[in-house]
Amino acid sequence: MRESVKIIATGGGAHRFYDLLKNELGVEVHREDEMECLITGLGFITLIPREAYWFSDELVHDVVSGRRPNALEMIEATVASIATNSTTVSLERPSPNPPRFTVSFEDSPTTQLPCLLVNIGSGVSIIKVDADGSFERVSGTSLGGGTLWGLLSLLTSATSFDEMLTLSEKGNNEHVDMLVGDIYGQDYSKLGLKSTMIASSFGKVFKKGETRRKFSPEDISKSLLYALSNNIGQIAYMNAEKYNLDRIYFGGCFIRGHAATIATLSYAIRFWSKGTKRALFLRHEGFLGAIGAWIKNIENAA
Repeated sequence: MRESVKIIATGGGAHRFYDLLKNELGVEVHREDEMECLITGLGFITLIPREAYWFSDELVHDVVSGRRPNALEMIEATVASIATNSTTVSLERPSPNPPRFTVSFEDSPTTQLPCLLVNIGSGVSIIKVDADGSFERVSGTSLGGGTLWGLLSLLTSATSFDEMLTLSEKGNNEHVDMLVGDIYGQDYSKLGLKSTMIASSFGKVFKKGETRRKFSPEDISKSLLYALSNNIGQIAYMNAEKYNLDRIYFGGCFIRGHAATIATLSYAIRFWSKGTKRALFLRHEGFLGAIGAWIKNIENAA
């Protein structure tokens, strides 16, 4: 065994591949508890300036509605400029007023507890974190990234998660989803439902008495991404409301900095909370567990 080499691992792979790593590589493998590492990583990473960010309401609305076809490119350029420590972020100004279509970053973060952490991987875990750092998994759902990957593997020719997200960027869910306007012909103002809201995911796929139609992989991908993201956002909101938490962080490799995913989760939180809560995201959302495992072992070594 290579005594000088030690691998610190967490998550399902730390257990599933433990014997393989230990026997084939001849290294020491130390497994850390996944949830403890997530919370430790969150506590550390949210103290870094310009790590946490959120979408403005106007940007969320236009990404979800598809009214700004260049929104995805704008967002990618914005995040890239932050990553390269650029001090200026140029965004289109829709009026003489300061830009409202923005990605906003936390410049001077302080301890961000208590909060709710929604970790989206193959499934979803929703974790309540108290002010003292103690935590509890209070909810979750089996409908997560694995669901998107699995169903789109059946319904499209995509072979990777990133390819599926790329398909979704080119799609129009209105060809597949039944909207409020398809049912009422207009907004349902009494219930606060706009005509563009999704009333039934995949609701246009089956129509009695009609010949079965074909739908593009792009439209299918967009519809399923919206269905899962809306569901996760609603569950997150209900738990935040139940435990009286205002800060809702979304993490996990499902997000991948993907603008449509971020906008949909943000829209769900803003809609169900009537604008009282905001979805927060992290530039390094897929590394919380790894960072937490590293920090725990630094503390143990000390």
